[in-house]
Amino acid sequence: MAGQPFDLTFADARAGKQVGLERTIAALNPRGVLLVDDMVPLPGVTWDEEFVRRQEGVRQTLLNHDRLVAVELAHGSGVILATAR
Repeated sequence: MAGQPFDLTFADARAGKQVGLERTIAALNPRGVLLVDDMVPLPGVTWDEEFVRRQEGVRQTLLNHDRLVAVELAHGSGVILATAR
């Protein structure tokens, strides 16, 4: 990501959360907020094993990252809300 750091980022695309998550996190200002959705499949939606593995990697990274304070919310397709330290 080029340019100045962000105060708010909604990582909705694969490039922002499954592939480029560290870049997304690095682009946050201190106290910047990161919102990630689609952390659990909705009823009637089937995820293949690779997608499940990638989403679990996203989840673990966000919830355990030393630069973030994060919480997982049981809302819709599953949301993680994180704030940069």
